[in-house]
Amino acid sequence: MENVELTNMVMIMDKINNKVLVQNRIKGNWTGIAFPGGHVEKGESIVDSAIREVNEETGLVVNNLEICGVKDWYRAEDNKRYMVFLFKTDSYQGDLIEHGEEGHVFWHDIDKLNLLNLAHGFDRMVKIMLEDRLNEYFITENQQKSHWEHMLK
Repeated sequence: MENVELTNMVMIMDKINNKVLVQNRIKGNWTGIAFPGGHVEKGESIVDSAIREVNEETGLVVNNLEICGVKDWYRAEDNKRYMVFLFKTDSYQGDLIEHGEEGHVFWHDIDKLNLLNLAHGFDRMVKIMLEDRLNEYFITENQQKSHWEHMLK
């Protein structure tokens, strides 16, 4: 059995304006632009955790989450596997809270994400979320060996 930490991330889309909701993450050791998300609490479902985290970080309530992949990696230094369940949706309601303790949240053109200061590896996560033929981004403990796995659904 592995020691596993479960997390989630949600791409919230405004398809009419071709924008996505991003967060300039300032808390923790993974900083930069990413989508809202966070940890799965003990006894909590993966989907419920994603809905809760988005609400806590943005004020929005998301619906109709579509799982679109997973990022996972193993770190030998702490003998732990980390898994991020990747979701997307264009169904949300509520009033956006732009300034939270996790970081500033704002809408940005999806085609211009690469112009922002992205969190490490976030560009690959976006690729998984947008390309139907991809479903996992797996990283070994040595970043030089990172590669795509299970590219076909």
